[in-house]
Amino acid sequence: MNRNDFDFITSDLPKDSVKKACYVVREYRRCEKSGNLDFCAVSKEEFDLALEILLAYSYQTSDKTTLAEQWQCDSDCNRNNGLCGFCQGEFQISKNPSKKLCKHFSDPFNI
Repeated sequence: MNRNDFDFITSDLPKDSVKKACYVVREYRRCEKSGNLDFCAVSKEEFDLALEILLAYSYQTSDKTTLAEQWQCDSDCNRNNGLCGFCQGEFQISKNPSKKLCKHFSDPFNI
């Protein structure tokens, strides 16, 4: 994603908000996984700040028994196009094939 698109998508989110931090982390991780960090819409410094925001929020809003459920996510799900926002299951993505398929999966061939 280019910086203009990223800025447009996150334009209504406050600078240090948790939701904006989610967008920053997602963008950086996608670039990192694809090996395209030179063309990433966010910098390593923005990524590090976003991690600090998410870590602080997660720690303050969870207790010893809080778990994050993870699901296997199919990359061709029509809800997970990565352009305009998060799908309902995007925070639960796991590449572990032994996990159940994401409960929000929407098959593009069966709409």
